[in-house]
Formats: sequence, structure tokens, C-alpha cells
Amino acid sequence: MQDNNYIWDIKKIESLTENEAKAMAEETLTIKEHTVYLIDFHGYFGFSRVVFCNGHHIHYANDYELHHPKKERAQLRECLISGANNILFTEAELAEPLKDYDEYTRKEYFLRNYYSMREDFISCFGNFSDPAFAKKWERKTANMIRDDISFAYYTQDKQEFVKHHYQLFVTLQKRKAETVSDPEYQKKAFLREMFNHEYGINWEADYDTLSAFGNLVYHQKDDGLELQDYFGQLKFSELQRKAYFEARREYYEMFNAMA
Repeated sequence: MQDNNYIWDIKKIESLTENEAKAMAEETLTIKEHTVYLIDFHGYFGFSRVVFCNGHHIHYANDYELHHPKKERAQLRECLISGANNILFTEAELAEPLKDYDEYTRKEYFLRNYYSMREDFISCFGNFSDPAFAKKWERKTANMIRDDISFAYYTQDKQEFVKHHYQLFVTLQKRKAETVSDPEYQKKAFLREMFNHEYGINWEADYDTLSAFGNLVYHQKDDGLELQDYFGQLKFSELQRKAYFEARREYYEMFNAMA
């Protein structure tokens, strides 16, 4: 039993082992090949979702009551469960045809950020301006395997894990490639990124929006020629170009209606 007077902070929660989470859980669920513990931390974090897989704490997939204020317990429970179902995927689901761009972005995020936490790793990122940190990091990663999907290093005995991770990502990219001839998928993809980048008030709207679909070299504004240049850099088909203009038309219809 946990002490209800104990004050939890994010570091303490994220450092929980699975045995500790299991002992504290009010409810334990299996969701998309992950074990989800519903725990009441009381205080600031409150009733929360804590996620594990392969014995590892997938704490990026956790969610806390503080993100859902004013919800009753039953409503909050359903929110935490539906949230887990939305962000977690089975391997079979990762290989399925994509329904829409939103599903693709959730699956890509899952592979890059959640799946990679199933094994211990060292991040490719850090405070490399600190010579002591850089030296220690180089020594630790010298004989490790780099995983460019998650931008992390794993020990040599995790070669099969890294290889499988890469294969899952390649399969997802194949499913994405199948959407190139689907005008509705393409339009909705562009429309979502237009809203993400506040297209209507963004001075670099086309550059920022299209950068979500590939690496672009910036083109100075030149009466619309920059947009055609970006289309060319991304090797967009005529269908994709038309879908972009259709998305832009719909965006401005909604944008002007909200003005």
C-alpha cells in the first residue's frame, strides 16, 4: 500500500519499476501488448496511467489527472484507457493499411518514441557543450549499436531488437507510400499540417507546412515559384499538387469562417 501523504514528482513516477507500479495499482489492464497500471498518486498528479512493456517503463506514454481537470473518476478512467488505445499499437496494427494521415503520425510517433523504450538505451542527444559529458557519452556508446529510428544507442546484444525496430518502420513507410494515389488522404494530410503551422498567419506557410513531408531547401518568396520549387524537391505528383491546393482552399474557408 502506498502512503497517501507521500509527495510524488515526475522523476519519482518515471523511475517506478514494474513491481512497484503493480503493487500500487488500483487496476491493471492489457492494452495493445502493453501493461497499463491505473494508480492514484494523489496530490498534483492524481489518478494516472502508467505504462510498461517488456519489463520497461514506457513513461513517455504515461498520462496524469492533472492533464484532465474537472473529470469525475469514472470519466477520467475512460479517458486514460481510450488515450492508451489511441497512442499504442500492436505489431499487427503497424502493418495494416493506413486509414488517414493522423493514424500515420500516431504510428510513426509510437515507433520513434514508445517502442524504443522497450530496452535500455542511451540517447543520441545531450549536453555536448560540456566536455565531461561528451567524453563520458563517447566512452559509453563506443561499442554500442546506433538506432536511427529512435536516435538512440543499444548494447550489442540488442542487435535483433534494433533490426526488428527498423523492419517495423520500413513496413510503416511502405503503408505510407500506398497513400500517394489517394487524393483524400493527401488533402487531409496537407490540411492537418496547415493547421499545425497556422498557415493563415504564417509568413513562411508553404515552407513550414511542406517541411513536414520531407527535407526542403528554403526558397525565397517569388510570386508562387517557391511553392512549385518545393513541390519539385518533394517529387510531388500532379495528384499531390492538386490535393495541396484543394487543402489550401478548404483551409481558408474554415479560417475565414472563424475570423
